Amino acid sequence: MKSICTPDRTDYDAYGAKVAMNEIFLVQAHNGKDPPSFFIQFAPYNSTQNSSKCSIRYPPDLQNYVYTVAVGKKPNQNQVQFFFAGEVLNTDNGTFIGVAKYNLTNNASNPSNFCTSDFSYSTHYLTNYAHQEYYIIGVEPKGLLAYGFSNDFIFIFDSQNVSTFESWNSSLTWPNVSFTPHAVDISDNFGVVAGFIKNDPTGRVKFSPIIYLLNFNSSNRHPIVVGQHVPYTTPGTWQDLLTNDDADIYAAKYSMSISIDSRGYVLVGMQFINRVFLFSVNISNPISLVNVSRNTNGRSLGNGKSVAWLDNGDTAAILVNTYSLTYEWISSSIYFYDMRLNNYSSKSSPLSVFPNYHQSLPRNFRSVLVNIISSPTSLALMDGIGNLLIFNPTPPGFYPSILETTSVPTITSAKTCLPGMYKNQYGIHDCILCPTGTRASVDTTTECMPCASESLCSLGSVDDVPRSVLKNTVQVIAYPKSPESTIFEEILINNMFHIGSGHCLIVSPLFWSLVVAGIAVLTLILIGILHFCVLHPGSTRVKKRIQWTFKKIDMIREGELWMGGLASLSLMVLLCFAYAFSNAYLKQYPIETSTDSYFACDRSIRNAKFQTSLHSLAIPSADAEQDMFHILDEQEFTLNVDFINTFINCDVVSIKVLLGTTWSTLRWSTCDNINSTLSVSILLPVEHTSVEITLADVGIISALRIGLSGQQNEKEFYYLRELNSFQSFSKNGSILAHTLPIAVTVTKVINVTLPMHGEKANYTGIYILTYWDDLNSLFLSQDQYVKLTSTKTVLTVVITETPYYVKNIQQPIVRQSQLIFHNILFTVVCFEIFGLIFIMYKLIIEPIYHLIYRIFSGRCKRYQANNQKVNYDHKCMDTISNTESNLELPIRHNF
Repeated sequence: MKSICTPDRTDYDAYGAKVAMNEIFLVQAHNGKDPPSFFIQFAPYNSTQNSSKCSIRYPPDLQNYVYTVAVGKKPNQNQVQFFFAGEVLNTDNGTFIGVAKYNLTNNASNPSNFCTSDFSYSTHYLTNYAHQEYYIIGVEPKGLLAYGFSNDFIFIFDSQNVSTFESWNSSLTWPNVSFTPHAVDISDNFGVVAGFIKNDPTGRVKFSPIIYLLNFNSSNRHPIVVGQHVPYTTPGTWQDLLTNDDADIYAAKYSMSISIDSRGYVLVGMQFINRVFLFSVNISNPISLVNVSRNTNGRSLGNGKSVAWLDNGDTAAILVNTYSLTYEWISSSIYFYDMRLNNYSSKSSPLSVFPNYHQSLPRNFRSVLVNIISSPTSLALMDGIGNLLIFNPTPPGFYPSILETTSVPTITSAKTCLPGMYKNQYGIHDCILCPTGTRASVDTTTECMPCASESLCSLGSVDDVPRSVLKNTVQVIAYPKSPESTIFEEILINNMFHIGSGHCLIVSPLFWSLVVAGIAVLTLILIGILHFCVLHPGSTRVKKRIQWTFKKIDMIREGELWMGGLASLSLMVLLCFAYAFSNAYLKQYPIETSTDSYFACDRSIRNAKFQTSLHSLAIPSADAEQDMFHILDEQEFTLNVDFINTFINCDVVSIKVLLGTTWSTLRWSTCDNINSTLSVSILLPVEHTSVEITLADVGIISALRIGLSGQQNEKEFYYLRELNSFQSFSKNGSILAHTLPIAVTVTKVINVTLPMHGEKANYTGIYILTYWDDLNSLFLSQDQYVKLTSTKTVLTVVITETPYYVKNIQQPIVRQSQLIFHNILFTVVCFEIFGLIFIMYKLIIEPIYHLIYRIFSGRCKRYQANNQKVNYDHKCMDTISNTESNLELPIRHNF
């Protein structure tokens, strides 16, 4: 029956895998070449000499279209052959299976023409079957038997006995007669085949995927289905909404892939549901598929487009194509996973991803990747137009580097790991970032060295860098708040009548006034002792001299009372402290020139009150402030950037600045890399602009420090402070991204210091910087970094100004004239307070005294009436009379 297949011969992603390889050679089918041919590349794959590769034509029938090629994974060294399967177009011959064998003997005699003369074909046609939408073949590991699978037939093709060909109707093998196989792989004693089965036509889902486990009859090697797995979808997910109504017609999006390793682990990729399944099969008794885990890569198609085991199952390579749900290509990547820990799942982190920032596709390659196959130590990658890239395994400390070459296929070469990365295994995967707390320089790429405990040593560090490089420089602090009390009378009274401990006790005026008052009390006691207890005539003179002296210094009762003199001493101490405090407090202005107030309990006390406010730049400022604005606007900015913990040098740095709407190239002012920190300084032509710094290097950077600087300027009463502000950006356990957007907003700050006297106010200006960033966008984790494809680091700094400015006003709480007036008031108040004390004496103490006197006098008279102690009674009366006279407290005297 005549074939109805009209495939696109240039499409390498149609109907099957067009490339296969093992440790001996690689074969690729080229349907689109003229004439159609097989490309052969012999191992070792690190050689691209013409003697190790060639092309051979298809069998004589020019209408042949090869679906797929296949080889045994573990053939004998002298067994060089490959199988090919396909369809004869525009004839009645239908599908075919063939084998191409290489004659080693002939090659030895004619090495220059071995491709043409040393390969021979054997082809068998299945004339009883029409075109098959899905027709796949699997080869047992030794490469001697090939199995063909389709919806209509199954066959065994023995390369050693091509005349004997066994085929039968597939319904005799498949448990479900509607099963259509899409992918197969065969190990030593079992096989796995995946495809679709047809559901009830009335159901919503027309076709469902299914995976069969195959055993082989020991007598005739016929496949037998012994187990199965149905990949059920999770209710409510987008996969659950798929109907697969066209799965019976060939489409690349329904392609599946299977790979079995030597330990019995099976990878099955189903890109149409974006899943890769991991199964385990007991190789000694392969009767069931044990579902280990699965990996789902989001809401898209393409995960598991192709799968392959490497390093005897230690590493898995997954071709992850990303398509939209309408199967429009977006991206292609190969994910390498360390499978030794058996933790493969949707949360697994890949060892590395290709292509990446330092492993890119060759220039002649298309971005659409369609297939990967392993040898199993090497890996071959094919793009959509048939280009091949062979990854060779590299020893520890090296990664496969892709060189730009015209050789076909492109073959990788070993290259030392980048600084900050290491590799301690043999394999084709990339080097890995050093963990946090370790580092790797150029000379140490097999293991990472521990960092010093005090150093900055984040993910991927290249050197021990001190943490001091992350120091932030903030020149403007919060403007002080005015004290709770800005009334000098309250401040003076609080400080005069406060007693604390320590320093506060020493500087307390009230404490020293009380000390003097205590001395006055002692003096009063002394006079009492001289009067009552000392009978010597000289004591009376001493007593009178003391009373006369204190009466002379009585400022409260104007020399009337000698006790007023004692009180006046305490008052003088208090007033002297008040005057000294006032004088020192007056000098505590402005805060920029004042020191700690040791004369007060609160050392932070200042003769200053403050006011902070925001003002719009759209409103014209006062004439006195215009000069300050001009000086601020004329300040030139220098952008300073430090790329920390990196070996990148200045020769890869390029700078562009946005002037209006045009990006112009600019050269740095200074640039150097000292102690693994690349420092770049750029004098900006204008204050408000955007700067783009590009580092055309794939080197690792741990942290970033950015800031602006500008020179100071002074003009009469206007002073522009030097600008030197820095902000660092770091994140422990992360590495700097390759795209770094940072916005810097500058705000004018004007400090106005009003004068103590009538001269002009002083103005001080500076810019404060606000940095707008998102650490999640500036830094990448290990998982994010391995997927990075950019080959350069681009820092974009946008410098703008806020539409407002900050105005701080400082003025004294009290000036000299006010202070003098307040001190006079305080003096008057103190005199009034002490005068009030004596009034209270007249009203309270003196009446109590006379009451006691009358009681004492009555007691003395009773003693006399009883004739007891007559001498004592006379002495007692004399003493009382003298006491009244000496105390000078006659009742008749009024204030």
